[in-house]
Amino acid sequence: MDRDSQPASQLPGPHLIQGLRRLVSEIQRTSRQETAGLSGVICGQTELLTFPPDGVSFCGELVEQLVQSQPFEGIAWLLLTGNLPDDEILADWTSLISDSAVLPGSAADLFSILPAGARPIDLFPLSLSLLSFFDPTPQDMCIQASQARLWRVMGQLPQLLDWGLNGARGRAASNGTADIEDDGADLTWAGRLLQIFRGDNKRPAPCEEAAMNLLMTCQCLTEMRPACFAARFTASTTGNLMTALQTASTVFVSQLLNDPFCWAEELMQSFQTPAQAEAWWRRREGQPMPFGFASSVPDGRARLLADASATLLGSVDNLRIAAGAERLEKILAGENLVATIDWMAARTMTLLNIPGDRQALLVGLARLVGWAAQAIEQQKSGINLLPALRYGAED
Repeated sequence: MDRDSQPASQLPGPHLIQGLRRLVSEIQRTSRQETAGLSGVICGQTELLTFPPDGVSFCGELVEQLVQSQPFEGIAWLLLTGNLPDDEILADWTSLISDSAVLPGSAADLFSILPAGARPIDLFPLSLSLLSFFDPTPQDMCIQASQARLWRVMGQLPQLLDWGLNGARGRAASNGTADIEDDGADLTWAGRLLQIFRGDNKRPAPCEEAAMNLLMTCQCLTEMRPACFAARFTASTTGNLMTALQTASTVFVSQLLNDPFCWAEELMQSFQTPAQAEAWWRRREGQPMPFGFASSVPDGRARLLADASATLLGSVDNLRIAAGAERLEKILAGENLVATIDWMAARTMTLLNIPGDRQALLVGLARLVGWAAQAIEQQKSGINLLPALRYGAED
């Protein structure tokens, strides 16, 4: 029996039909909304970073053990190749980075015309873009060429940033004409960066260089943050490591419009006593901590950075800074808020006398190696991360 032959009393009322149609439409709309976007979508699998019960691992190696046996260059080699370097490989790798620190002096001219108020962090994507012009094999997109690009960048960036951060003094240091305590030729890559970022050209003490290497290691690889995904996405669609690093650095800098590392450094410097740190927190009257604490399981790397900070208390100022920071951390721990690796990195950099407005740039340089490893891993996987987009509305 068709619909037209059914008695009118057996047909559903128009209001019921309209209601059912509306219900079906809302269900379909909700379903489309739930599947839109990339939130919760698994884009691949990585062995670069894992979280075993006993800590944090890079390529299956516990970070706690890595920082005792490897400088940051060794960590970079591990992330790029998946293997720990032996002494011979590490020596060759370090020499390659050092030998790559060659740039024409004219590159410094670009920094001389920047506005006086330019933020140090904004030098990051600019420097990577500039270095891309000095790539000797820009058309070679193989994995080996990408790895070679990273060690060239690691060699060139310190000199370039020395010019940008320290102006004429940085250029004189690179030319060997500056009046400096030590040229840093035998320092690790992290130690050389510390010398540059402090801007005083003084040789770091062994405990300072060790803390700097640990800091760079702890910060080089994070869970999938926007900059990490940007590196993977760009590498999957272009195969160009320099483009991937430029994209990731731009995303990283864009998220730091209000620089939280600079804020944390200024806050810690402002505490003259632990009581002042406690009073500052009490005055917030329930407002959340803006940066550096989370209600989650503690990250083992934060503990490592706390241990490194304890080796840097050789001055009255550092004792004061550490005491205020520790009082704040203790109070927040009582409220189930634990310090993250970002807060502990800011504390360590402050104790290393790195200016607050340069700290985010230093974190970015550490993560540069992680972004490169992410990009190369994505390139090897052959998985294209380009998402699909539905155009127009369905009736």
